[in-house]
Amino acid sequence: MAVLVDEALWPWRGARWAHLVSDDSVDELHAFARRLGLRRMAFQGDHYDVSTDVRQRALALGAEPVRGRDLVRRLRAAGLRLSAEKRPGSWEEIGQWFGAGVRPDVGSVVPAALTEALNRVDARWGTAEVVAFQRTTEVVVVVEDTGGVVLAGPVPVGVEARCHDDRIVELLAPRKEATL
Repeated sequence: MAVLVDEALWPWRGARWAHLVSDDSVDELHAFARRLGLRRMAFQGDHYDVSTDVRQRALALGAEPVRGRDLVRRLRAAGLRLSAEKRPGSWEEIGQWFGAGVRPDVGSVVPAALTEALNRVDARWGTAEVVAFQRTTEVVVVVEDTGGVVLAGPVPVGVEARCHDDRIVELLAPRKEATL
């Protein structure tokens, strides 16, 4: 099976964008996206949108170039294509904490597993920005600090963590566990 990427034809924010999918599994797609350094929040339920330069990096890592209609056909054949109604939708901000000097208490806004995962993040809490988002299927806590942020231990089962350029950590959990 393969990770596929179509042509970068879709204009948005002054660039052209393509779709990155797997014709095998969402896990394969996430693993490939992690190798590309993509933010987990960029996942659209059955694909990642990628810019032209990221598309080129994906091809260099072994993604198979395909036409758009072939990408959709293979995604459907694998049973991985989601209808528009089943996609997770847009992210909605549900909390923001900035520069408190201490790790913020996010427990009233996000699932307990994300609160526990945040305890594994080391950042300069006086300058770090922490933002929580939700959409229909998941909740995420993003910690960003240009001075550096790291994940300093394992996260609880059910939480997905991604680190980006030593300045962003994303902690994601299914929304069904949320107490929202």
